[in-house]
Amino acid sequence: MTTTTADHGRRSTMDLTLQRLSTELRDQWDLLRTRLEELPPDRYADPSGLPGWSVADLVAHLGLAMGALAAAETVPEAEPLSLSEYVQGYAPAAPTIRDRSIELAERNAEDPLGGLDRAAQEAFTGLERLSTGGGAAVVQGRRGPLRLRDLVLTRLVELVVHGYDLARFLGPPVPVTGAARRIVAQALLEILEHRTGYDLAVADEAAWIRAAAGRITWAQAIDAGALRPEHLADGTPDLTQALPLF
Repeated sequence: MTTTTADHGRRSTMDLTLQRLSTELRDQWDLLRTRLEELPPDRYADPSGLPGWSVADLVAHLGLAMGALAAAETVPEAEPLSLSEYVQGYAPAAPTIRDRSIELAERNAEDPLGGLDRAAQEAFTGLERLSTGGGAAVVQGRRGPLRLRDLVLTRLVELVVHGYDLARFLGPPVPVTGAARRIVAQALLEILEHRTGYDLAVADEAAWIRAAAGRITWAQAIDAGALRPEHLADGTPDLTQALPLF
């Protein structure tokens, strides 16, 4: 059964240290990478479930996503975007992200997991380099400047969302750690609340993550019991126009 955020109490992701986020990113990466060994080679050409993306494109995208840590540089004088503002840049960049992922998949076609490993190694080396400035350090991400801790959090979001995307091609269980799922569900809830002003709680983390990422409709999320109002008398609002978050 999916653990709920409510079971663990309401705690802001702003309370999480860079060290904790980095540890969870590593753990989620290790789990997902290990499970990708189970992916049969003949499945890489299959449609991934994301329109226009093959499984190979999605696997390559994991390396592209992690590569943001290798490419980032500190920009102390820049005004950082909030997490909500930063992920708003994903939708306008979606065609470019898709094209870059497809190009990377083509380059890595002979050894997709080897290419992924190289990207991950560079990413974690980059994170170690950046971490000397602390989680509040402002770095240049691909969608603008943001605090390092938020950049790490966006990478965790990527790995969790795409872990669910890839789950259909792997055997159970879903390749997402419980800690990463909880953190990402809460982070996405905070983005939603920042944008809408609603006071909500996560009731089913997996369903909420999939709804926030546009993998299921809000009607399907309601059926799955993804969110509930913090105060039951308020009722659950219609979030159709607010989703997906990115």
